Amino acid sequence: MPEQNGQSDPPSPTDLDTLESKLAAAHMRRDLRQGRKEKAQDNSLLGMAWRLSTELLASVLVGMFLGWGIDTVFGTEPWGFLIGLGLGMAAGFMSVFRTAAAMDAKTAHIPKGDDLREPGYPGDGDED
Repeated sequence: MPEQNGQSDPPSPTDLDTLESKLAAAHMRRDLRQGRKEKAQDNSLLGMAWRLSTELLASVLVGMFLGWGIDTVFGTEPWGFLIGLGLGMAAGFMSVFRTAAAMDAKTAHIPKGDDLREPGYPGDGDED
């Protein structure tokens, strides 16, 4: 029954139990969502590895086939093939390193968790 100043009766223990069960359900949903995010993180890491390996393989194959084509046209076997293979490998590694650096820069803003320290923490070289 509302009091004269517009306030309602104090909550009964059953209201607190209902609130507690709602909070527990919300915590469970949050934990499930975080578990899905961790799985999505694993899938994205697998996608990154697949992308890097595909870039390397494609660069090597392109270099090999270009070298083989030069060998066929000019009759310089096996030198065109070997030079094309070497250039393809160099281009592939440059591409992989560039892509990995871009991916690292993209995720660099994510905190690492417990390994972060406060400035001035003993042993971190930041003492005043």
